[in-house]
Amino acid sequence: MKISSIAMLAVILLLSSSAEIGRAANAGPLNAPSPIQPTFFGMHINRLTTPWPQVPFGSLRMLGNLTTWLHLEGEDRNRYDWRMLDRWLDAARAHNVDVMYTFSRTPPWAARNAHSNCGPNRGEADCSPPQDLAVSAPCQGPLQGITTTDCFFKEFVSSLMNHVCNGKAPNKSCRIVAFSCWNEPNLDGFWIGNYEESARMCSDMVRIVKEQCKDCVTLTPDISAATSGDTKDNGDSRSYDEWFRNFLIAYRQYGNYPDAGAFHPYAARTHGIVPAPFPETFVGSGCPHESRSPACPDTLLGKIDTMRSLMNQNGMAGKALWSTEGGWGTNGEMPDPDAQAAYVARWLILQASAGVQRAYWYMWDMGKSPQAWGGLWDPSNGTSKAGVAYGQIYNWLVGATFTKPCSGDHDVWTCELALPRGRQARIVWNTSHSYDTRSTSKYTVGSPFTHIRDLDGNQSALSGGSVAIGSKPVLLESDSTVRK
Repeated sequence: MKISSIAMLAVILLLSSSAEIGRAANAGPLNAPSPIQPTFFGMHINRLTTPWPQVPFGSLRMLGNLTTWLHLEGEDRNRYDWRMLDRWLDAARAHNVDVMYTFSRTPPWAARNAHSNCGPNRGEADCSPPQDLAVSAPCQGPLQGITTTDCFFKEFVSSLMNHVCNGKAPNKSCRIVAFSCWNEPNLDGFWIGNYEESARMCSDMVRIVKEQCKDCVTLTPDISAATSGDTKDNGDSRSYDEWFRNFLIAYRQYGNYPDAGAFHPYAARTHGIVPAPFPETFVGSGCPHESRSPACPDTLLGKIDTMRSLMNQNGMAGKALWSTEGGWGTNGEMPDPDAQAAYVARWLILQASAGVQRAYWYMWDMGKSPQAWGGLWDPSNGTSKAGVAYGQIYNWLVGATFTKPCSGDHDVWTCELALPRGRQARIVWNTSHSYDTRSTSKYTVGSPFTHIRDLDGNQSALSGGSVAIGSKPVLLESDSTVRK
């Protein structure tokens, strides 16, 4: 069986990106444009019984797949069950993708608040800080003989690192290459602690991970960027920007900042906005007055700028930004299969263009359920049009370099790229009728482009000097080389 040039390029880039992950975490956005890595394309898979995706991606995030703190150490202190995590890590290795892990869900035995408004049944303790977070006491397990605060969490982080890493600290080789502090702590359902408590736990995690694996990437808490203007039950802000700002202010006392920032750029409040707004425009959406609002706080590019500004002003200047979860929200909020394909393509392209280092789609499976999130596959129909589009964008971008970021001229958006072997490319789409993918307009192409690719994987020669463009991005290329 022959290996295609794009497949070989992807393997080379994946090996390169894995070897240099620690250094890349501190790279600035588009200061020195570089080729898009396979690891930019992240994915969530909810169930091990789901067939592994046929579309390519480079990284898997551990969340929603029974690998949280609660699942791994839920029975009692220092009683671990690694079986599910190991099965996921084996699957990731077999398919040549790396793994990131997000800490979340406090076990009930460790929780300060035994009955909080959190967990799947909204009566559990897993959004609570550990009861010993600020209490100095003798630790157990891997930290036996040490007296410190936050023993429960530190023991878990240490045990996790011991389980997934081999070699000698601080140069251990780990089956998990990236670790974020906590999942969506600006939402009551995931965290009821305050800013200082979040900062304390994050600093503890960063120190332990980096002492064991200096090349592993540590990330801030994964901020939900879906709403603004709200207040949590404890009085902290629910707004992604205010919460992140106050977290970074609280973090100043520790100084050991994570390697990268993490956020979840859902387009809008994740329930009740139908249809969900497209990443770069509110036109035609379910947002109030089709414009910015607390329920629809900003465009995708606006959220990226806000996150970077907050990092630059609060001790994390020049550090990378990862989009560790996101999509259109629930499938019921973006029901049309063609609009879904346009959405996932634009979501990925815009972030790659803006220098976001990784973008993890949520999620691959459960695409048939209206209540499920961002599904690209279901057991009845297989890979959806949006899933196919995800794979096509991978093929378009891996190995390509953005020479000019995506920008809009009225309704027409364009992005300029340099492809391998000296070829040029342009991605173009029209936002005027995002939800009606049959609506198109005439776009004058010009030189040097000779061929066009679409989100279904079709390639054709350009003729007549113009093409019809619509909601779904197309790729214009400067020669007829076919990626098989």
